[in-house]
Amino acid sequence: MSIRWKIFSVYFIILIISLASTGIYLFNNIYESYLSNERVTNLTQANMIANLVSKFIGVSSYLIEPTIVDYSNQINSRILFTDVKGKVIVDSAGNGEMEGEDINNYSDVKSALKGSGSTSIHYITGSGWTMYSAVPVTIKNEIVGSILLSTSIDDVMNFLYSIKMRMIYTFTAIGSIVSILSLIVAAFITKPLKRLTDATKVISEGKFDYKVEIRGNDEIGKLADAFNDMSTKLMKIDDERKRFVSDASHELKTPLAAIKALVEPLISSDNVDISVYKEFLKDINSEVDRMTRLVNELLVLARIDKIHSIENKTENIGEIAYNVVENLEAIARQKGVSLIFESDKNIFADVDADRFYRMIYNVVENGIKYTPSGGTVKLNLDSDDKNVYITISDTGIGISQETLPKVFERFSRGDTARSQKTGGFGLGLAIVKEIVDLHKGHIDVKSTVGEGTEFYITIPVKNV
Repeated sequence: MSIRWKIFSVYFIILIISLASTGIYLFNNIYESYLSNERVTNLTQANMIANLVSKFIGVSSYLIEPTIVDYSNQINSRILFTDVKGKVIVDSAGNGEMEGEDINNYSDVKSALKGSGSTSIHYITGSGWTMYSAVPVTIKNEIVGSILLSTSIDDVMNFLYSIKMRMIYTFTAIGSIVSILSLIVAAFITKPLKRLTDATKVISEGKFDYKVEIRGNDEIGKLADAFNDMSTKLMKIDDERKRFVSDASHELKTPLAAIKALVEPLISSDNVDISVYKEFLKDINSEVDRMTRLVNELLVLARIDKIHSIENKTENIGEIAYNVVENLEAIARQKGVSLIFESDKNIFADVDADRFYRMIYNVVENGIKYTPSGGTVKLNLDSDDKNVYITISDTGIGISQETLPKVFERFSRGDTARSQKTGGFGLGLAIVKEIVDLHKGHIDVKSTVGEGTEFYITIPVKNV
């Protein structure tokens, strides 16, 4: 079932319940009001007859019957007068068919003989709706009999029935109109949602530049804005993916082309000196090593991409940093670069030791790569109660301001001359950024061309 029909169904159910409850409540009030008036009227008339009869008992008893018959004709009701045991003494009906019968089993008569007035409604076949009203007949506060008034209320019941049918027709009409309006409203509400649903199908087909035109400040409008933001980000991610694949393919193609260029002369030449073979094989081996480094760095990035959280342990950051400096000391010395490590105290933090080591290693190695002979690379550690602060600076060739915002992107290596000199792939700093993010830290960089570069890394002491 679509959301449109779900909304309509909810509206319809609420409407039916509301209309039915309102109709029943109103009709019951009208019903009780009309019948209450009838009860009061009939009990009043019954009491008047009872007062007249009580005056004739023992004095002018012969006047009781004609008085009851006369009053019965006036109010168009049948009147029964019973003794204290419930036996009918006078029946206003012309034939007096009930005179002498015992009717103390009538609930209203029982109540009257106990001293209280009572009414009840009955449906009598052939007569229709009838109201019984019974009151006691008393002489000097002593019950001596009862008066039972039988009155037709067909006109009242027919009137109430007509009101009931009018209410049913009216509420049915209202329900039909509101149902149609609710269906229109449901269609209006769900139309933007349908457009969003259609848009998701378009996005799923790879058309990430698709946008949904839905205006408004309500939840649906905000959902549309979120959807458009998502499509923009997906388009950006897709562009980055395509560029990544293109760059990776290019980086792999370069050593493969070099290997092919080295192998083909060896295959086509019959008499080649062994020294030439060795020289070519040495170059081929170098290109294979280059491909291996690239594949290894791609695998590192792939593994990091799959990680959403890491299990950190409290580690001595100073020892990890010292191991990095110790392992890179030989490379720095060979290039004529001074490698300086500064840390005033033992610093502990919750980190993944292996990834934290690689993070510092990549930045320091990057600094050594781009620092000419006679330059300096400095690693400084500091901390407070909340964070560890790592500063890695060099006096290298620097990074241009145009390139600086992209240094943490994959396959971003600044200008072509830098990459050609160092043989890098532009993945080292991308790996660093991923590791910093996994540790919920922050990294920033400042650089001036010809003067050097500084990296600032902040890592929380506690892994919350």
